[in-house]
Parts: sequence; structure tokens; C-alpha cells
Amino acid sequence: MKDHWSEGLRRQLGRLGKFKYPLLVLLLGMVLLAIPGRSEPDAEAVPSDAEAAAPVPAAGDDLAQLEARLSTLLSQMEGAGRVEVILQYSAGPRKVYQTDSSQEVSTDAEGKRTVAQMETVISSGGDADGPVTVQTIEPSFRGAVIAAEGAGDAAVKLDLVNAVSSLTGLGADDITVIKLVS
Repeated sequence: MKDHWSEGLRRQLGRLGKFKYPLLVLLLGMVLLAIPGRSEPDAEAVPSDAEAAAPVPAAGDDLAQLEARLSTLLSQMEGAGRVEVILQYSAGPRKVYQTDSSQEVSTDAEGKRTVAQMETVISSGGDADGPVTVQTIEPSFRGAVIAAEGAGDAAVKLDLVNAVSSLTGLGADDITVIKLVS
């Protein structure tokens, strides 16, 4: 019975001829794709116990400065004319500060109670006094609107989208370009 099965398989492979190896590679690839992968959690998305996130106080000023610089740069592009840019954060820039954590276990009449405390590490002395910064997280953008006098030209419009996309990391579908009336 086994010889009959193996002989039938050889006959079928013989019919495939020169296509049997590419087909075998394709089947192997499909099997590998079917194996579930293990994903690691994003280290930036979940701060550890020793870190706490706090917003940067002057985020609005930074955004206004970025918009102004970008408008100035894009208006110098050939065919763009006057340009105005509005950017929207989905998550603004923030700093992650070093923290110390401690736990106290106390027993009362009802049983055990655990009290956890987290305190931000403050630097004293040296050049800068204040919280110890562990990491600065760059902002992520939600969208952008570009108003330009030269937006009627498709090539200018594409160049504007590409420039803002490369700076912000936004996709073309998150950037809107409109014609600015003179």
C-alpha cells in the first residue's frame, strides 16, 4: 500500500516538471505565514514602574514655531507662492521622568494592606535643578492642512504633500492641500 502511494506521488511530481521546486517553495512560504507570530509590546507605549510621563509645558509654542518654519520653507518652493500650514498633534511631545517607587505593608485588624508610593527623582546641585529626564518622546501628528497659492498645479501639490509627509511622518491621506486665494 505504501509503495502504491509513493509511486502515485512520484508520478504527480513528474507531471509538474520544472514547476515542482517553485511550487514547493510557495507551499513552504504559505505554511510559514500560517504560523502565528509573537508580538512584543511597544516599549514607549507602556512606561515601566521607574518612569512616569509628563507633558512638556510649551507644546503649543513649539507647534506654532514648527508651523511658521514649515510655512516659510514651503513658500520658497518653486511654484508654491504664499503657504500657510496647520498641524494637529495626536500626542504632543512629552518627557519621561525618573521615579522611585516604594511599598509599605502594614497589618491591621482586617488583614494586610499594601500602600505603594511613586516619587519623581529631583536633581539638586550641578547645572540644572529639577526632575531627572529619562527620555523625551517626540510628538505624533494626526493631520495637516496646507493652503498654498500654487496648489492648483498637481506637481506643486505633490511636492507640498511629500515635504510635510517627510517631516511629520503622516501619510498622504492625512495631509490636505487646498488652493489659497490671493
